[in-house]
Amino acid sequence: MKITEVRATPVSIPATRTCTWSFGRSYGHTRTIVEVMTDDGRIGLGEASLARVALMINDEFAPRLAGIDPYEISTARRACLREHRDFGYLADSTSEMAFSAVEIALWDLIGQDRKLPLYRVLGGAVRERAPFVAYAYTVALEEGHTEAEVPEIMAGIAAKSIAATGATLFEFKVGRHSVACDIATVKAIRAAVGPRIELAVDANMAFGIGQARQFLAGTADVLGGIEEPVAALAEMVLLRREFPVPVSTHCTDIEKLRGYPEIDDIVGDINVDGGISGIVRLAAAVRSYDRRFWLRSNGETGIGWAAMCHLGMA
Repeated sequence: MKITEVRATPVSIPATRTCTWSFGRSYGHTRTIVEVMTDDGRIGLGEASLARVALMINDEFAPRLAGIDPYEISTARRACLREHRDFGYLADSTSEMAFSAVEIALWDLIGQDRKLPLYRVLGGAVRERAPFVAYAYTVALEEGHTEAEVPEIMAGIAAKSIAATGATLFEFKVGRHSVACDIATVKAIRAAVGPRIELAVDANMAFGIGQARQFLAGTADVLGGIEEPVAALAEMVLLRREFPVPVSTHCTDIEKLRGYPEIDDIVGDINVDGGISGIVRLAAAVRSYDRRFWLRSNGETGIGWAAMCHLGMA
């Protein structure tokens, strides 16, 4: 089995409601779908989280990958990427994200060739179900709403999301509205979903340390986690020492995180952290420090979602 062709196609998917968060608003997600064709007629599918990787995959990666066996993922990686990354040079990470989509497609081809689902190729299931989070953006006041309406609207969204997905954890965006509004929203959602559903929030580093303290003082008794409440890892540690709420970060530099043992959870991204192979290595490293590991979801199609579910199973 040899690679004969690689094709990348950007796709845009409209959201069912405005995606409103501390950084702004968006109305959908743009992804890149990758098809890797082989000489025996198979097509492996992968996905990246950006549109701009398509040109790199089609123009640069495709010629280099021709003739490589999909099983030789390391050979493919070396053909497309540098062997090492310079930590002192803030290079564009587009190439890493581009190859992650190709790498997902290579794993798809391996599974097809072995006639096995990906979770079995990765070593077999360690759980019967891959746990996941029902997740929601906050309310866009620009669409005619007031802050006073936000708690009730979000409570309704939370109840519908839990009922539709069967998730046991609901997470949503904070840091867009006032701290008082965010506190009221947490309490309204807790009342709507009941005590058995775990609640978490994602601030996207929007709070200052004072605002984060104010928010946690009003919600710590009902909150099960907070994602990136502030920008600095050291300030996240301070909050964790002061409040009994687990703190998570998107920082996946294990060497750096060794200096912040109070941070409970690490959130990785299949496109940012090296594809399926990279996530397997990262998750093992995180668990070796006795921390929880989460996979970040970001508007992926069924291709990316399937890859994450199989990773969760394995």
